[in-house]
Amino acid sequence: MAMQTAKYEIITDYIKKKISDGLLKDGDKVPSENALTNKFGVSRDTVRRGFKALEMEGVLVSKRGSGTFVRIRKGFSSDRIAVVTTYLENYIFPKIIMGIEASLSGKGFSMQLSFTNNQFEREKEVLTDILNKEDVAGIIMEPVKSALPNPNLDIYEAIREKGIPILFINTYYKETDIPHVALNDEAMAYMATKYLIGKGHKRIGAILKMDDGQGHLRFSGYRRAMYEIGEKNPSDYVVWYDTGDEGGSDMFDGHLMKRLQGCSAVFCYNDKVAREYINYLKGLGVNVPDDVSIISMDDSDLSRYGDVKITSCPHPMAELGRVAAENLIKLIDNPKFDATKEFITEVKERGSVKEYNRG
Repeated sequence: MAMQTAKYEIITDYIKKKISDGLLKDGDKVPSENALTNKFGVSRDTVRRGFKALEMEGVLVSKRGSGTFVRIRKGFSSDRIAVVTTYLENYIFPKIIMGIEASLSGKGFSMQLSFTNNQFEREKEVLTDILNKEDVAGIIMEPVKSALPNPNLDIYEAIREKGIPILFINTYYKETDIPHVALNDEAMAYMATKYLIGKGHKRIGAILKMDDGQGHLRFSGYRRAMYEIGEKNPSDYVVWYDTGDEGGSDMFDGHLMKRLQGCSAVFCYNDKVAREYINYLKGLGVNVPDDVSIISMDDSDLSRYGDVKITSCPHPMAELGRVAAENLIKLIDNPKFDATKEFITEVKERGSVKEYNRG
């Protein structure tokens, strides 16, 4: 028995030294059973005994189908990450979630997925459950209606006081200092509007979401570009909508659409809105891009289907998810880590924008 104990301690001592020397870090995958068997000339059973001993000490965590990982986090008994998005439908969300899951599983974490339907009440339920159970190591959260006053900010702070880090994705609440990983919405909207200006358009309208912080930031970028060409009142050409309007038959209300009359181009909040607006215009006998040019955000599958392929500014989707997961893990290890990251991409040209011919 003593001999067997000495054998598996070869494995435990080796891994502990790798960790203390910084060669194996929190979340890193340790060498496989085969690699350690060959390195030390011991049996697979001996290696497993070593792994098991380190798991009992809280140094390692084993993931079926993934391998064994370093687990030296202090104060967290769970290796699960709560991922909470507004929706799970087939738009940009599946690719974001895939990016998150791939990064988390590669670091030995599992994912607990929930969604809020972009409702404060559901957000409260999810957050309260997390607060009461205290069974996650961290939270990746897409805020609900981030442009509106949030009644759940006290729950967010209570969670953080418990030592559970939170990272926002896609948008954030200005009232908090919680870090976020998102598009730089202001810069991207500025880029999209400048693209239309570069095509000769000056009377440019916009359709933007008013209960989402992204909509306000995109308005800021749109407005900045319009100011640069001497437009003093760009807000006169903006149609605002909220979550409750999405997909409704009256989303493009005739009265509101008057704001876009005379506009040779329109910047749309995202590809979903752009596609619906193109269909609306088609019903009126208005052709895109011959009569009106359209540009939007996200470069989702919706931009590539249909009679008109939409020029769009790409959302990094899977990359955003990957970075969010990696930054949250770093935040778990170091609460002072600056986990905020904003992406800037380039316009993806398709067929919904044409040069404006004033003649």
